[in-house]
Amino acid sequence: ITHDLESALICDKVAILKDGRLLEFDTSQNLISSLPSEGLIARFTIEDLNEKLIAFIKKFPFIRRIIRVGNEAIEVLMENFEENLPKLIEYMVDNNITITSMSKDNATFRRYFQIRIQMEEEEESSLKEVKVVRK
Repeated sequence: ITHDLESALICDKVAILKDGRLLEFDTSQNLISSLPSEGLIARFTIEDLNEKLIAFIKKFPFIRRIIRVGNEAIEVLMENFEENLPKLIEYMVDNNITITSMSKDNATFRRYFQIRIQMEEEEESSLKEVKVVRK
């Protein structure tokens, strides 16, 4: 048992627990590959990045998740990554979004963990909203 996410990479299997509940149990590589983009991430540095721009980029139909990773940087996960990455770049350029750098990489286990916990918290939040609406 460890809280060191880098140690998970040398383990045969990894369990993700939240509040005493088992969320996931598999190899670290299988967990990373289960991300919406099969573990691929596009990292963009964008001039004058702000929440309004991020909201606009999220409107691109194939995006599954955007993570802000710096003042001017985001990481993007999307369906059919290789096919849709050029379309996303074209979408941003056509809408006057200035991309100052772009790279493509595999997600780290740390990033997988962050996304998985966010997904769980979003699900819990939506369940709470449903309960409030029913009252």
